[in-house]
Amino acid sequence: MTLYTVIEHHLDFFRSQLKLILVVCVLVGTFFSVHAQEIKVKPVKVNEFEESSFAPFVKNGWLYFASNKRRNTIYSVQTEDGFNFFDLYKVQIKGEHKVKARTIPLSDSVNGKFDEVSVFIESDSILYFTSNSRSDVKKDKIGRFGIYTARIINGEWGAVRPFQYNDSRFNVGYPAVNSSSDMLVFSSDNIAGEGMSDLYYCRKKNGQWTAPQNLGINFNTEAVETFPFFVGDNILYFSSDRKGGIGKLDIYKCVFDEGKWSKPELLPEPINSKYNDFNYFENNDQKSGYFASDRIKKTDGIFYFKKDIPDVEEFYQQELYFCYFLEETKLQQTDTLVFEWNLGDGTKQRGTEVDYCYSDTGTYHVTMNIIDKNTGLVFDEVSSYDIVIDAKNKPVIDFEDIKKGVVRIFMNTKWTNVNYTNHYWIVDGILIFDDNFIYKFKDKDEVNVKLIAWDKNTPNSEIGIERIVYK
Repeated sequence: MTLYTVIEHHLDFFRSQLKLILVVCVLVGTFFSVHAQEIKVKPVKVNEFEESSFAPFVKNGWLYFASNKRRNTIYSVQTEDGFNFFDLYKVQIKGEHKVKARTIPLSDSVNGKFDEVSVFIESDSILYFTSNSRSDVKKDKIGRFGIYTARIINGEWGAVRPFQYNDSRFNVGYPAVNSSSDMLVFSSDNIAGEGMSDLYYCRKKNGQWTAPQNLGINFNTEAVETFPFFVGDNILYFSSDRKGGIGKLDIYKCVFDEGKWSKPELLPEPINSKYNDFNYFENNDQKSGYFASDRIKKTDGIFYFKKDIPDVEEFYQQELYFCYFLEETKLQQTDTLVFEWNLGDGTKQRGTEVDYCYSDTGTYHVTMNIIDKNTGLVFDEVSSYDIVIDAKNKPVIDFEDIKKGVVRIFMNTKWTNVNYTNHYWIVDGILIFDDNFIYKFKDKDEVNVKLIAWDKNTPNSEIGIERIVYK
């Protein structure tokens, strides 16, 4: 039984006539080079793919997920097709893609008679989940999906409460909350949306969630948008079967910035494939995580991914300055005596002070001459300085101004003979895997930028560069 079977029978989220092409494809680990990362994907043997499992979420060393495995409980009933309904489980993580054999169902206060299909735990104490076991359940009638919450009390999940914006006319589900707990995103098939299902968001004000807002026509499409997941405060991952993807459901990434959502970016292979790929979850290291896919054994399963990139403990402090302020303090200009600076690169400037930027590395012999305007007599090299600009055969964190308070930051390899094939950035604690990126200073005047670069064909070639970039 696949997730789409659940959707077809119980969930009008997608209202699609898509039929799964069930092809057996055993994936044991694949590497693809995209931007600065090679990504390794391995299946997580939860239920050995004998049942459908999806919606991975990790908290405190436990992997939470939804599965339609049979439970030894009176609540373990079946659909009209003979499949089990979905419940929420957890299993202890042994390391990377490995988990312990014993899976533990969440308590019966959470798992109801029908489907529970997603889990999100906020700040170790509040559980958000999606269920159709509680809404309009009369005489075993399956209701619409809704979002529900529960608090942990003495190690157990307490009373379950409905999300205030559940609606018996529509499905509401798959909640995700950002790290500051002030934004919630969820999916709904509300007829006021743009397509089969859209993403909506709420902001928290005075301890309450504001009315949901559609993410808008620049984000939602006439297709399916669902399964949101936040990294930090403003990076959102989700799944969609919109045009332009690699397969059916694909995983996308976008950013919430200054009240607007950026254009969604399609994640690369092997995370996305020609199959359904969804339920992206990223670990705190931002280099690994989990997602769900139906690429193995004709059913939905959970996969572990890891970006195979190096770590660097020590960073070279980049102190590479091309701009210099020169001033003569011992002598003074007069009406007849003028200071003339020879800046060592063929450039000459006059005055007591000189503010000049060089265009390249090198050693520049700077001299200051005094010229008598009345006689034309020149007193050579009254003062002299040597300016040494050396990149020390290392890549350079460089930038250019886009507009006031906005810069483009990039890696400049002009001054190194090492072939750095790959790199990534660490900025404000966030890993960035683009070749270059735009940074907006907003309420700060400087930012610490770290660059990790290496040659994928040369072992132990990784290097860390650190620079303060000013507004």
